[in-house]
Amino acid sequence: VLQWTLDTGRMRARREGAQRPHGYGWYCTGLALAALLMITVSAAALFLVSGALSQLNLPSTIASAVISDEQSTIYFLILKIYEVLELLVVSLIALGAGWLVLMGFNGLGWLARSEGLASKLVLGFFGLLLITAFTGLALALVAVTFLAAGNPVAEGESVLPAITFVQVLVSLAGLPIVAAAAYAGLRTAQTLGAPGAMTYLTARFYDHRVWMLAIGWFSLLVTVLIFTQIPGQFQPTVDDNRSTVNIELVPGATLGSTKKVVDEVAALLSKEQEFDYALERIRIGNGTIFVNLRDDRERTSIEFERQLAPVLAQIPDARVRFRSQSGGFGSGRDITVMLAGSNPDLLDETATNLIEEMKGLTSLVAPRVEGDLNRPELIITPRREIAAELGVSTVALSQTIRIATLGEIEQNAARFSLSDRQIPIKVKLGEADRTDITTIENLPVPTLGGGTVPLSRVADISFGSGPTVIQRYNQNRRVLVGADLADGVLKGAAQEEINALPTLQDLPTGVIRDTVGEDQWQQELVASLQIAIIAGFLLVFACLVLLYKRLISPLVNMTSLLLAPLGGILLIWLLGQPQSMPVYIGILLLLGIVSKNSILLIDFAIEEMERGTDKLAALLEAGHKRAQPIVMTTVAMTAGMVPTALSLTGDEAWRKPMGIVVIGGLIMSTLLTLLIVPAGFSLADGFEKRAGPWLRKRMLTYKPGDDGALLPG
Repeated sequence: VLQWTLDTGRMRARREGAQRPHGYGWYCTGLALAALLMITVSAAALFLVSGALSQLNLPSTIASAVISDEQSTIYFLILKIYEVLELLVVSLIALGAGWLVLMGFNGLGWLARSEGLASKLVLGFFGLLLITAFTGLALALVAVTFLAAGNPVAEGESVLPAITFVQVLVSLAGLPIVAAAAYAGLRTAQTLGAPGAMTYLTARFYDHRVWMLAIGWFSLLVTVLIFTQIPGQFQPTVDDNRSTVNIELVPGATLGSTKKVVDEVAALLSKEQEFDYALERIRIGNGTIFVNLRDDRERTSIEFERQLAPVLAQIPDARVRFRSQSGGFGSGRDITVMLAGSNPDLLDETATNLIEEMKGLTSLVAPRVEGDLNRPELIITPRREIAAELGVSTVALSQTIRIATLGEIEQNAARFSLSDRQIPIKVKLGEADRTDITTIENLPVPTLGGGTVPLSRVADISFGSGPTVIQRYNQNRRVLVGADLADGVLKGAAQEEINALPTLQDLPTGVIRDTVGEDQWQQELVASLQIAIIAGFLLVFACLVLLYKRLISPLVNMTSLLLAPLGGILLIWLLGQPQSMPVYIGILLLLGIVSKNSILLIDFAIEEMERGTDKLAALLEAGHKRAQPIVMTTVAMTAGMVPTALSLTGDEAWRKPMGIVVIGGLIMSTLLTLLIVPAGFSLADGFEKRAGPWLRKRMLTYKPGDDGALLPG
């Protein structure tokens, strides 16, 4: 198999009789452009077709037509079978798109060999496209540099005064750059338009080594595609032995009414098979139930909570919910959306519209604004003209109301003196009188003449309601919209549905949405993961360059790291696991493990070549002698991760994803490394031997033999 991957017979057969193009540098430029066009077209076809098919949602539709229970194993199997078929179809279409590009180049080669007018017109048009492409890229580069070197222009300000001296230099330097790009396009077109040149170029793509690199490219594309299809969450949900129920009643509720609701909720929980015992904590207006679950429960704690959440949401005059493991940034629920703005009315209206749209999503349970319960208030509006006629000042009016309802402030209160301290004496109406509007209306208000008048003479008294809390974020009023997840729903999938709602797609002016809580932590985790992966790539590459004393060969070793996540993320996708922190940790572990496979192969091949062995023979010998230790170490590490992936005892939420990623990644990367890395090294070594002397002559003064070392031969 390895010998087939290194075979160049078909390429040599197609090049028989074809003259090597003049201007080998321009030929290499054309070859690079052809390869870039093919990989770009294939990638675009893959993602465009995948996006179009995802809009149709065919796997879910077919699975729902067979069985309606989305939580059943049969539904999951049917769904995954059709998702795999869809992935295969998309991959074949992308492969076909790249093959059509290659056929187009073959057609140009046939036209170059003919003498007709039509062939000359087509070749001329192709040359014009090349010149336009080179010139367009150069103009885009100059334009981006020009904009980056400028100062920001305010709205309504003229652009000319804002042009900097650096931008002038960029403009002057851009003219020769664009001209050089146009010349490069012209020379490349001339080189490829010569008879036999295009045939010589397309023959390279019949090299089996190039085919193996194409397989590696498609593997990378499929890895990225699967990553985009797996819903994500910050951390996995744990099957805990404890659950917490939070209960909130309307403002003004008494301790007795609160106890009644808490007891009702506890009675509902006690009927479930998973219930063991509970501890109730009751306060005025709210309560908490700490539930301990049985060890032999039939459902996990997450299933227990999510299946009971719709039942608890039906309890009247109370908000009953389970405390989420996610934290939820203030809402304590699985999903939290924060809106902020300076206009409270517009903010409340936007939040209300969002809640109505969220109620239409089957993936959510009981969406609502957190902390939006209004409390009853006593509204007293002074009659300024009547109060002035009766000699009642605003100070006297406010003092009477304050002392009667809240009591005098501590600074003005009378004090009872003891030997070591003074105790403030706070006087106010009794609780029963404060709720009696007749008593409030008859409160005596002192006048400037020394008399009193009833409060109802100088003020209008009525009942109303107002917010219990005013929340702010970065000096703006904020509103938290929370919701629980339905049974079997992943947070990432539900979050995508919420983000697609019309209200969030087109927020009104003055209302913003910011990422907070667990969503913010997840973004920071992904950013830190990217930094860690890039740093790891660079460190491994630097070490290999120092060890090999070569530049191109270590780049081939890096391809094994790009192929590493495919097997792991493919298994995660097939098993229906979400992207979470354990998956990312498993990928980091995988990158550190799989790099040794390619190092074993390349290091042995380089040693054999330094002894004078032919490159093909050295690679075959490396594959023959290094395959056994590579497979043995892979099997050993895979076997060591099997208990972690199975997780037969204890909670599997954190261990299982890591084991799955490492096992799948090890198996797939080992197979791909044994086939793709030798082919890539063979091409890279040939390029290094051609480009190395050319670069050495033009960039170094050193010549072989200057250090006194004996030259070969």
